[in-house]
Amino acid sequence: MTKAEHVRSYDNDIVLFNHFDVITLERLPWKLSRPLFAMCLQGSATVKVNLHEYRICSNELVTLMPDAIIHGYSFSDDFSGVMVLLSNSVAEELLPDITSVLPILMDFRQSPVIKLMPDEAKSLYEFYKFIWDKIPRVHGDYGKSELNGLLLSIFYEVLSVCKERYTYGKFKRTRNEETFYKFYSLIEKEYCRERSVVYFADRLCISPKHLSMVVKKVSGRTASDWIDDYVILQAKQLLRSSSLTIQEVSRELNFSNQSFFGKYFKKHVGMSPSEYRAKGKV
Repeated sequence: MTKAEHVRSYDNDIVLFNHFDVITLERLPWKLSRPLFAMCLQGSATVKVNLHEYRICSNELVTLMPDAIIHGYSFSDDFSGVMVLLSNSVAEELLPDITSVLPILMDFRQSPVIKLMPDEAKSLYEFYKFIWDKIPRVHGDYGKSELNGLLLSIFYEVLSVCKERYTYGKFKRTRNEETFYKFYSLIEKEYCRERSVVYFADRLCISPKHLSMVVKKVSGRTASDWIDDYVILQAKQLLRSSSLTIQEVSRELNFSNQSFFGKYFKKHVGMSPSEYRAKGKV
């Protein structure tokens, strides 16, 4: 449950939080339905997103895109931070020419945590406080446009910071790293269609042996591990966060039948889908 003094919202399109104790995700994994921006002001936090664990410290910015799956989080005793959630419609209004920012949006997905310089963190926090104070006083036909103008300023400031930091700028990824990121991006898009290493290797126009070697070298895990873990993460999210029956979850994930889905899930989780749903384990 949330406490009104720590949350401010404009038509649920723009939601600001100034205290993370008001956020409780009772059901994990939890899939984001809208863009999320958060900044750590003090202390540290750990968040698990899309099979990766990130530690966020003071003056670090977190940017998560829709469909990111959060499957764990914790905060230090002295943690404080702020967060902004935008509706997809607001994000689309704010987004400039997609081709000009696509590389940065891709890096948001692959590297959601970025270290800010003290002056950058201060500037973003000042913008945040201004919007926080402004929301209760917004009225009239131009209220939303006024807020959007402020958010657009923040968005461009974040883009400027990220363009300086992310790897496509000063530091180029190795060929193996590029292959791994393309592989993971394909899993995100096509995990419901196919789950074989051969399929993903064909899509990347390389041999399964080469893909397996590259993925193992870059990540320390096998290509099959990444595929299976992503499918299981999606299955857990559907089982914990929807009213779908197990048979419907099976169909949603494109398994041939519920029995095969059950065996696949139990092999990787150690319990059946119905046991997982009943026990509520993450």
